[in-house]
Order: sequence, then C-alpha cells, then structure tokens
Amino acid sequence: MQNKILKGGIIGAGKMGLLHSALINCFDHSTLVAICEPSKLIYKTIKEFAPDIKTYKDYKEMLKNEELDFVFISTPTFLHVPIALDCVKYGCHFFVEKPLSANSEEALPLIEALEGKHLITMTGYMMRYLITFQRAKEIIDRGVLGKIITFNATMYVSQLFKKGKGWRYDRKKSGGGVIIMQATHVIDMLCWFFGDPKWVNASLLSPYSKTTEDFGHIIFNWENGLMGWLDSSWSVYNHRMLETTIEIHAQNGTLIVNDDTVRLFLKNTVDEYRDGWTILRKPEMEKGVAIDIGGPHYTRQDEAFVNAIVKNRPLESDVFNAFNVQNIVDAIYSSSDSTGKTTEIK
Repeated sequence: MQNKILKGGIIGAGKMGLLHSALINCFDHSTLVAICEPSKLIYKTIKEFAPDIKTYKDYKEMLKNEELDFVFISTPTFLHVPIALDCVKYGCHFFVEKPLSANSEEALPLIEALEGKHLITMTGYMMRYLITFQRAKEIIDRGVLGKIITFNATMYVSQLFKKGKGWRYDRKKSGGGVIIMQATHVIDMLCWFFGDPKWVNASLLSPYSKTTEDFGHIIFNWENGLMGWLDSSWSVYNHRMLETTIEIHAQNGTLIVNDDTVRLFLKNTVDEYRDGWTILRKPEMEKGVAIDIGGPHYTRQDEAFVNAIVKNRPLESDVFNAFNVQNIVDAIYSSSDSTGKTTEIK
C-alpha cells in the first residue's frame, strides 16, 4: 500500500460529502474516482464540472462497478448501516459520518459483520482532531492534573427556534435531536479523555422540535468515582457558531479547553507546565495542514483515515468506538424517558 494511490468514492454529496471529496484529492496516497448522489442538481453539476469522476445514482452500482479502496458515507443517519454493510460485503474500507446509527440495535448487524474482518473504519467525530482538544488529551494522559475529580461540559449553538423539517427531526430516522446529532461529539471526547462511563442520568426538553429534544442535561458517572455533567442545546441565543467548552477539576489544578484555547491552572509545576496559569491559543499551537477546507481538523481527520489504510493500522475512532458512543446515547434517552432515573450503560 505504501506506493499505491488509493481509489476513493463518496456516497452522499451534500455539505460533508463535498468537503471530503475535495480533501481526498489533496493527499499523496488517494484520489477521488466516483461519487454517488441521487440529487439531480448535484449529479448534473458533477458530471459537467468534474467529468473525470464517475457519477452514480445507486451506490450499489458504484460499489459493484468501481474497484474502490475506500468510501466516505455522508448520507442521512438511517442509511449509514445498510451502506456500510454493503461496503463490508465488497471488502471496502469506509468512513461513516456520525452518528453511526439511530440506535445500537440498528448497528448490531454491522458490528457483527465487521468481527474478524481486516477493514479500516472511521466515524466522523472530528473534534478529536482539533488542536486544542488534542493538547488537553496530552495533558490528561501525562498526569499533569493529578487525579481528576469532576468536570462540566457545554455545547451550544443558535440554530433551531421553530419546528424543523426533514429527516433530522424524525426520531425514527435520526435517532433523536441535539444529543445524538450534536452532543455526541462531546460524549466521544469524554470517552477519549476519561474512558467509558458506567451510568447516566438525563433530562431532555423539546420546546421547539416536539418529537426530538432541543435541550439536554446529562450527569455521567464512572466506576472509579469520576463524575461530571454535559449541557447541550441548539436552541440558545447568542451562539452564532457552535461553541464547546470542557472544564476539568483535579487534585493539582483545573483545565479549561474550548475550540480556541487551552487554559491550565496548576497548584504544582509538572515538567514544562508551571504552577499558576498557562494559556495556550490555537494560532500558537496550530502547525498547519496541506489544505484547509472547513478547518484543519477535517484535513487531519481524513488524512488519518487514508494513512491508516496505507499502513494497515486501525484507528481509535472506528466503528466499534462509535458503537460504544451509541450505547451511551441509548442510555441517555432511556434515562430521560424514565424521568431521569439512573441508567446503566450497556
């Protein structure tokens, strides 16, 4: 694989599909050869302006006719698992946008199909590739904070203030609202930082969407005694852009990280991190990428996927990890349906 140019395909050429398609052609080891998109407008546009790329309206025909090394699945949630199962059938590595599925039961056939298969998979929890959260992960893993006691996390955006239309607001197709469609980014991050929680208590509100939640407050507990909470909404004012903050309290200090900064307060110096306040800003940490479309974290994410195929090395943010996140989401909805009852995660 080291010298091979991998042939890639896109299934679903919406916003994310087009972003991935642009990035694929910028890496040394990959090229885009085919796109599947049922929309007539997008289909015709691709045929006119990118005639070298094969276009399909049926992804099964694309998988059958093209000898693809990998595909990016960027379709509505309810189509993720059926398409991924066909990728397994054809022995094709795949990247699937988050969330993996509407619920864990829906994803089980895919998990079973992947067992024992040597396929590289990835799910689009791209916040792992934001430079600020990567630095926070490094600080936690090195034990700079000492024993972690508790945390609080928030994820807000001003997006929805009336009943939404389309599949995202149909719980059977999307799985839910702000928690599964937005807050799973933070849930994945918490698992990355601290390991998988054991229990949750959740309260959800649906003042706008009615059938899917617009506000969510979740308390997480770990077997080692760690406790923390997440508050998320896509229906709050004065958050034009999505804003995520995680504040961690530990025996040797406090770590506050968001999309732009890392703020660290330490009681005692540890290695290069001095006692008192250390403030690191994204421009100071950012090393840059070959091309920036939508943010350097997307480039790092997609490049990590391609490189994993080249080197035949599995990724941490794979489908199995996404299935664990889905189990947590299922427990959150179950807890909320039981008026906040403590619910164990499967």
